[in-house]
Amino acid sequence: MPFMGIDILPIAITIFWIWMLVDCITNQNLRGGSKIFWLLVIFFSHIIGAVIYFFMRCTQKNPVTAFTYYYQQIRTFIRQSAAQPTPPRQAYTYNEYQQGYQARQTPEQPVQPVQYQPQEPPLYTPPKAEYDEQLTIPYPEMPQQK
Repeated sequence: MPFMGIDILPIAITIFWIWMLVDCITNQNLRGGSKIFWLLVIFFSHIIGAVIYFFMRCTQKNPVTAFTYYYQQIRTFIRQSAAQPTPPRQAYTYNEYQQGYQARQTPEQPVQPVQYQPQEPPLYTPPKAEYDEQLTIPYPEMPQQK
C-alpha cells in the first residue's frame, strides 16, 4: 500500500540494511577478517545478510538505543582523530643570518693548473662489425604437412 506515492517497505529495508552495516563497522567484538567477512556478506546479500547478521552478531538490537550508541561511537572516534596533539614547533634562532651575508675568508694559495696526461690505449679493443645493421636470423621453415 503506497504512502503518499512512496512504498514504505523498500525504505524500511534500506534503513535496516544501513543500520546493520553501521553496527558491523562499530562492533568492537569483531576483529580483522571476521569484520570484513560480515561487511561483505551484508553488503552483497543486502537484506538476507543483514537479517542473518542481526540474529547472529548485532550488538544493538533496539533501534532506539542503537541510534544514540552509534552517535556516541562516531563522536568519540571523531574526537580521538581530531584531538591528536600537534608537535610543538621548535623555536629556531637565526643568529647566523641576522648579521647578513659575509664572504668566507680563504687563505691565498696559488691555483695549480691541471696538467694534461695522455691516456694509454686500452689493452683490448673489440673488433668492429662488418655491417652497420643488426643481423637477423631467420627461423627454419616448418615442413609441409601431408
